[in-house]
Amino acid sequence: MNYIQKAILIAGAAFCFNLTMSAQDITLKNKNITVKEAMEELKKTSGYSFVFSSKDVNTKKKISISANKASIEEVVNQILKGQTDLTYEIRDKKIIVRKAVSNAAPAQAGKVKGTITDATGMPVIGAAVKEKGTSNGVVSDIDGNFALEVGANATLEISYIGYKTLEVKASQQPMNITMVEDAEMLDEVVVVGYGSQRKSDLTGGITSVKAEQLEMVTSNNLLDKLAGQVPGLSITTSNARPGEEQSLRVRGINSLTASNTPLIVLDGIPYNGALGDIDPEIIESLSVLKDASSAAIYGSRGSNGVILIQTKKGKQGKAQVTYKGQVGLEQVQNRLDVMSGPEYYQMRKDYYRELGWTEDQLTPENILHPIELPNYEAGRTIDWQDLVFRNALTNRHTVNITGGTESTQYSATVSNLKQEGVMVNTGLRRTNVSLNVVQDLNSWLKIGLGTQFVDKDVDKNQPYLEAAQKMSPYGQYKDEDGRYVDYPMQETLFSNPMANIDATTDNYYRNLFLSAFAEVQLPIKGLSYRSNFGYNYRNSFEGSYYGRNTLSGKSVDGSASIKNGHYWDYTWENLLNYNRQFGKHKIDLTGLFSMQQTSSQSSSQSAQCFVNDDSEYHNMNAGEKNQKLSSSLTETATLSYMLRANYNYDNRYMLTLTGRMDGYSAFGANNKYAFFPSVAVAWNISSEDFMESLRDSWLDMLKIRVSYGSNGNQAISAYQTLDRLSMAKYIWGDGGSAANGTFLGFSGVGNPNLKWETTHSFNLGIDFSLFHDRLSGTIETYVANTKDLLMSRNVPVMNGFQSIMDNIGQTRNKGVEITLNSVNIQNKDFTWTTNLNFFLNRDEIVDLRGDGKDDIANKWFIGEPLRVFYDYNVVGIWQYDDPHYVKKEVDGKIVEGFFNEKGEEIQKGAKPGFAKLEDVDGDGKITAADKKVIGSKTPSFLLSMGNQFKYKNFSFSFLLNGVFGQWKDRVDLDITRWTNNVIFNYLSGMNYWTPENPTNEMTCLNHSRYGNHGFYSKVNYVTVKNISLGYDLEKKWLKTLGISALNVNLSVNNLCSFSNVDNTTNLDADNMYYGYPTNRSYMLGLNLTF
Repeated sequence: MNYIQKAILIAGAAFCFNLTMSAQDITLKNKNITVKEAMEELKKTSGYSFVFSSKDVNTKKKISISANKASIEEVVNQILKGQTDLTYEIRDKKIIVRKAVSNAAPAQAGKVKGTITDATGMPVIGAAVKEKGTSNGVVSDIDGNFALEVGANATLEISYIGYKTLEVKASQQPMNITMVEDAEMLDEVVVVGYGSQRKSDLTGGITSVKAEQLEMVTSNNLLDKLAGQVPGLSITTSNARPGEEQSLRVRGINSLTASNTPLIVLDGIPYNGALGDIDPEIIESLSVLKDASSAAIYGSRGSNGVILIQTKKGKQGKAQVTYKGQVGLEQVQNRLDVMSGPEYYQMRKDYYRELGWTEDQLTPENILHPIELPNYEAGRTIDWQDLVFRNALTNRHTVNITGGTESTQYSATVSNLKQEGVMVNTGLRRTNVSLNVVQDLNSWLKIGLGTQFVDKDVDKNQPYLEAAQKMSPYGQYKDEDGRYVDYPMQETLFSNPMANIDATTDNYYRNLFLSAFAEVQLPIKGLSYRSNFGYNYRNSFEGSYYGRNTLSGKSVDGSASIKNGHYWDYTWENLLNYNRQFGKHKIDLTGLFSMQQTSSQSSSQSAQCFVNDDSEYHNMNAGEKNQKLSSSLTETATLSYMLRANYNYDNRYMLTLTGRMDGYSAFGANNKYAFFPSVAVAWNISSEDFMESLRDSWLDMLKIRVSYGSNGNQAISAYQTLDRLSMAKYIWGDGGSAANGTFLGFSGVGNPNLKWETTHSFNLGIDFSLFHDRLSGTIETYVANTKDLLMSRNVPVMNGFQSIMDNIGQTRNKGVEITLNSVNIQNKDFTWTTNLNFFLNRDEIVDLRGDGKDDIANKWFIGEPLRVFYDYNVVGIWQYDDPHYVKKEVDGKIVEGFFNEKGEEIQKGAKPGFAKLEDVDGDGKITAADKKVIGSKTPSFLLSMGNQFKYKNFSFSFLLNGVFGQWKDRVDLDITRWTNNVIFNYLSGMNYWTPENPTNEMTCLNHSRYGNHGFYSKVNYVTVKNISLGYDLEKKWLKTLGISALNVNLSVNNLCSFSNVDNTTNLDADNMYYGYPTNRSYMLGLNLTF
């Protein structure tokens, strides 16, 4: 035996001796204390904790302990002394105490029975019970009971997710088995991209949303369920029509011209489709990667954040069928309160009175349009909004079957949705089919297949809402023959809201998403290989025909158009992962090679003047005029390499290093590839020895995270690096025929040096849990600098072109995110929890084109937010008593206005009752130099709060979402724009200026806007997003019917909104008045599991 072998043996013996000594080294002396107090003292002294059911152990019994350097077994025996019906076993640092089974003889061949519970005595449903060494097994029922035929002297293996696997000898007596939680498994697992991590091991800024949180909001749309659930994720519904996409932003806006939409990854594969098309019922979890460290693994597509979605997979056990059904009623949350007939008539009188008309002239015949007079004289009025809005019905039905064996798990879901829109002729019909199958072929090879299919039909031919809101209540809706009157007021600016309602519009969309994987456990321990393949296919068809029975079609004898779109992409990823633990050291290494190719084709055709309306858009060649054809093809390819290293020491110190190299075909030959690195570190302070006293009292967990890295944005047009020819028709000679010609336009020159917009991000985060998980949360702050913005640069036209795309400019985003979760009350029957999310973001343009100049045309200003209102600022209303007011006769003409000390007119054309504009430069008069940045179109901050209550079988929850400090265009204050010089109807109760009512709130009716300025104000609003009430029927009632679970629930979505602005239809929209209105829905749901 050599010296090295001897040294190893001596060291091993010393180590074992040390373990033996430490195991005997417990000193504990106390008199007349309770069993519970003794257990707590032992935990403080040794770190050992007890796991037991309160009904089994008398914790109030008084005992005395005298242990001096004793073993753990000796101390436990003293604590449990006198309770002879108990037995225990020690696993790691847990002492599991349970009732002893008396006279338990090994089972002969035959049936064994038992009950499986957790440490609190609650039954464990669905635990796998298997005879060791065989495939013979069952699953525990809803009461935790099981029965299994076994062989003689059998050993049972009991396993369940989140608990340690047990091995117990089968017994002829009824078996009471208590399962012990696995602390590591119960630590929430978060999908991080190309893998998963325990939440306690995370180093980056990631927020995970589980299916339970999504189910808090009963909506047909996944994004509606997400709203307010993730700090830093902004979801805007500017168009609430069913089937429309919503706007998604993660931590604000980084780019001025390229896309700011986050990357969506579905089951590990980039998903190029609408997030709202995914059936919410198939979502298992959703993670939002927000900082550079988390998103850097996606390189050139990660600068806007990444949303990772994992769908539900099958579980081992007998087949389980779940049905979820919902029926509901939807209505407009808020319609505009417009003027009634008499109020409208009075406004018209006030307007003409301001113009100097006498009372004799202010008659209905002079004030109203001739077409309005019959209804006025008859006292009839029309509520035009009643014609375009309706109470809409919605129903959704979902059936899921899931189950599997030890080697095969499956899950299949079919869902059908029929949703009417709250506006006539709008709605959505959607069918979703999904399937997931995972197969363990052997101990080292696993394969899986997932598919999602969506068939969607959308109705979009809605009435003309703005016309309905502005139409005179005395206007004529239909003529004597029942046909729509084209212009109910004989004013051509606004037609009949229903003038095109009889048009044929068809919109069909079909999406197919496939994902497959093969996972191989290689011969080296901890080393595995995984290959992922994904395929997206999207098809769209849009066809319309406006016939002679519509306003748009009658003037051109029919107008038809069709549009087809085909998109596909494939992604192939190859990952090599090495994951090992050496003592206190954990290493997780991941390498990636990936390739992706995309293809997008579109074609469209339109024509006018058809012989009749019979063929609609199905015979385009029959159109005699304005036939147009177009088609396009866009293809891209991406090649990527990535390496990520995670290191964890003793669950205290964590390090993540990531580097990704991307090549993208859309960028120039000189910059095809770019490298995106990141680094992140985390320190779990609460695991340090010096924090032990705090851990035992109130501090459960405290972790600090810091990360820095870069991501790219490749969202530009595919061929900006190449010269792009335009086509035009030429006629050669007199009477010659047209011929196609091409030319290089002023903006068609490509730039071979184009490269990614790159965002460099710094993130600081603190994770904490206090008072035995009663209060937990996260605080994060970040700064993101984006440079090399993809923008159009103007050049002297003498170069042969006028503009070219270039990498210029820089922006900055910085903000704070706070998440708080609290367990306010928790006892046997009642639980009340609260979650609060806060998000504040500030964006700024740091540089544009390197010359320090602002871009006024695009309203981009250095040092200001990216999206702003730039205009004259209204500071009040000009009044007669203003010291600058002058009205005098000059050369026989009356001069009226407001003049400064120099005799110059302050605001050209202004009269009492006109908007008073701010003199920004202080020169005493209003000019173009007085325009200023009014404010940001982005909210100052977002705040959401959710509360969940559970009392026995009842559950109740509500969710509030708030938007604060967002500047909006107040079209309602702009009488000129709204009424077009008081021709059309207006909002009721508006306090407009008159000589008798010299208010400062609004202008006069004959106001003229200087420089077409607008009116703006900060808007704050809080929406009651969801209120839900549910009841779970007693399982003992359902058991005889063969039903595992039954839940009945009622919910209200978008119940109401509280705002400092009245009379709006959609507070999310840029135009809060004319957009498709937010809907309120009342839903009745039934969830049934067999």
